[in-house]
Amino acid sequence: MRRPSRSSMFVRLATQNRLVGYLRSAVARQFKGVLQPVQQELGALRKQVRALSNHMERLETTLAGISEQAARADRAAAQVKFTIRLNDKHRDTVAQLASVLDERRVIEHVQRAIAASPLETDPYPHIVVQDLLPHEFYKVLRDAIPPQPFFADRDPIKQNLKAQMDFGPTLSVRVLGFLEDVIARQAIRPAVVERFHEPLQQLYDTIFGPEFRDRANQLPQSASDGRLMLRRPGYYLAPHRDPKRSMLTCLLYLAGPRDDEAYGTQIFRVADDHEAAFTHTYYPEEHGSRCELVKMVPYRPNTMLVFLNSSGAHGATIPVDAPAGLERFTYQFYVGPGPDALNALIEDLAPERRAMWQSRKASAQTSM
Repeated sequence: MRRPSRSSMFVRLATQNRLVGYLRSAVARQFKGVLQPVQQELGALRKQVRALSNHMERLETTLAGISEQAARADRAAAQVKFTIRLNDKHRDTVAQLASVLDERRVIEHVQRAIAASPLETDPYPHIVVQDLLPHEFYKVLRDAIPPQPFFADRDPIKQNLKAQMDFGPTLSVRVLGFLEDVIARQAIRPAVVERFHEPLQQLYDTIFGPEFRDRANQLPQSASDGRLMLRRPGYYLAPHRDPKRSMLTCLLYLAGPRDDEAYGTQIFRVADDHEAAFTHTYYPEEHGSRCELVKMVPYRPNTMLVFLNSSGAHGATIPVDAPAGLERFTYQFYVGPGPDALNALIEDLAPERRAMWQSRKASAQTSM
């Protein structure tokens, strides 16, 4: 019979005496004692990395803020520089502005031009007003368009400027202020409300209900959101309707004599068209409707497009490959009821009709 080896005897003996368990515990304690400082160091390193990451994020935010402040400072300096230079250049023109900014004469000219413009109905009511402004005023208006640093600088392709300027060249401040206060509010607003009287009745029946037509006609109409718009190559505005609170959209083309007429406004017919279920800008294609291009209103000097914000859609595009220095200037504003009176009318509508005047977000939640 084969005798067991000493090693096997030792293992059997150690097992019987629970030596193996003891050795395992001892080894585990030893490794734990060795690893614990390492784990503590790793934990400390993780905290340091997190702290460093947070510090870097704060630093990036600070640097971005400094960069933005520097850009604003550069823009403000450029505005001051241009203001001084243009005030000197336009000194004689400013001195003669009183004869050009003749309110009565300008208002009469504008309203005659609007009244003489034929009302087109395909694909929705609109007019194209030729020679909207007196020639001498239009020339001064073109000269009054301020340089690029006065426009919002968030998007170089799409830049806007409020007509009521807080600071700028004297010619720009006075002429653009006259454009908004006198021409838009006193001349154009009442004239287009009268010109679109019949189409507005149909619109009121649609968005309020026939029983509210008389009350809708009593709503005070205002001109709002007036802005000078600068567009460059690469600009694209998909077919859309303006916010529902805007009954009429007025778009004045500030083209120069040599500007390309191709970059005007696209007029679309919308298949299976229906009223937007919310008040914000409505893009029919996003809701499954097909838009068919019907016509292009040319981008011509001293021409204004006015359309009823009821059906169909409009858009615009300037191809990326258009001439690099191309600039398209327009002045746009909306005509519609003042917010307080309109909101009071909406509150009195039937629930299903009132629901059509909620926000886009609320409308989406309701339909879920």
